[in-house]
Amino acid sequence: MDKQLSFGAFSGDRLVGFILNSCSIYQGARAVFDVGTGVIPEHRGNKVFTNLFGFAQQQLQEQGIKRYYLEVLQQNDRAIHAYQKQGFSTEREFCVLNLTANLPQDPALQVSCVDLAAFDAHRFDDCTRVPPSYEHSDNLLRLHPELYSVAYRQQEQKLTAFCVFSKQDGRLIQLGYTTIDELRQVVRWLMSRYSRIVIKNIDKRCAEVLAMLHSLGAVEVAKQYEMVKELRAEKKE
Repeated sequence: MDKQLSFGAFSGDRLVGFILNSCSIYQGARAVFDVGTGVIPEHRGNKVFTNLFGFAQQQLQEQGIKRYYLEVLQQNDRAIHAYQKQGFSTEREFCVLNLTANLPQDPALQVSCVDLAAFDAHRFDDCTRVPPSYEHSDNLLRLHPELYSVAYRQQEQKLTAFCVFSKQDGRLIQLGYTTIDELRQVVRWLMSRYSRIVIKNIDKRCAEVLAMLHSLGAVEVAKQYEMVKELRAEKKE
């Protein structure tokens, strides 16, 4: 979270609404991501969010922010409508899956694993990458690389598939592959080491990857929209 780009609404000395933002380079431009937004119940319907967002947008424009992103559950019609009124539009659809994993370890899989900090990031370019969401983007991972590892397969020193995952619980962060069967082997390797794996924000357009995950037993538990608003600095006279 970026404290300098997060904002609150007050009634007297009491905080009645907030917008918490993170700032990074995303999709090739300086962008802000809405980490969390809230208004206390007794102040809802009083345009707290509308006024707070208007103030936040002005401040972000002055800081040269180009795009404003957020994620919202697809069934949250009220929130989606509120964001649309503020000029947000749907950029992508994400699937969130749970994978119950209880496979025996199989040394024949020939999967290697290293800390993310020790992995040459340029090697990812050998693969077709599943486009990550904001919270799983490269710049965010570099803030705390010690939290993540890379499981991968290679042939003749060329990367054929990889999964960046959380050391703590096996949560999948980034995926890439040359063939879907190569990626399947890496995921199966992870399934032999974690009892349950959360796979968050797989782009719905990545049908081949989703089909492979479903074939391994992954169950869809939620759908989200990634929404975005273009921010253009106002011209000064």
